[in-house]
Amino acid sequence: MQMWFARAAGMVLVATMAVACGGGNDSPTAPSTPTRIIGVSGNLAFGDVPVGGQRDQTFTITNTGTSTLNVTGMSVSGGLSSHTTASWTNGSIAAGASQVVTVRFAPTASGSFNGTLSVNGDHTSGANTLPISGTATGASATGTWLGRYIVERCDGTGSVQDIFCSTTRGVYPPGTSLPITIALTQSGSSVSGTLALGQVTGSVSGDITSGGVLTLRGTVSSGTISATIASWNTVIVNNQMDGSIGYNFTERNTPGVAAVHSRLSDVTRR
Repeated sequence: MQMWFARAAGMVLVATMAVACGGGNDSPTAPSTPTRIIGVSGNLAFGDVPVGGQRDQTFTITNTGTSTLNVTGMSVSGGLSSHTTASWTNGSIAAGASQVVTVRFAPTASGSFNGTLSVNGDHTSGANTLPISGTATGASATGTWLGRYIVERCDGTGSVQDIFCSTTRGVYPPGTSLPITIALTQSGSSVSGTLALGQVTGSVSGDITSGGVLTLRGTVSSGTISATIASWNTVIVNNQMDGSIGYNFTERNTPGVAAVHSRLSDVTRR
């Protein structure tokens, strides 16, 4: 804008120029979008671990984003979820920070396992998975075992011995072949489950060595008849169970005991 002023002695020109404020085309800067960039690194290949043993490995979760990452949980595939535990499974990881996690492989049954560990959370980008694997060595009793047992000897006392062992009228004379069902689960070297000797059923428990030697204890029953395990000498190799078993039969209202000694026949895991 120009302004003109007049004086008596003549004319004096005064010019002023108005300069617009605000820097021309400048505009406010938009706020950046928060990011939560996840990363996982480490070695979760456990190698060979005996059933009942354990091995630890670690991995690291990083957050290279600009805001806090919230981890809500972890999942493991490939049949490893029942054999692994983690020292840290949920929580917050600040921007630029990391979290070290210890994973323990403690197999309860034999087998080779390969899967993926996934870290779940509110990440906006990044990779949240890591391979995980392990081989559980040694024997496993877990599963349902079906087959038969063959009576080799039946001894005892009193009327029960006559009812069960008599070669002419007994229930279990030598040579008798009867069905057997064993359903077991295993945790470390400890096993538990149910045993059915035909219609006589009940709970059993015991142990299995890394070499597959299985020992069971317990009493099964049906009505007034009970059978208490006296000896259990069996070995598991892959899906086959072999060996001998002994149990003592009693009848609630009948004196005496029938001691039955048998061998397993074609008992396999189904």
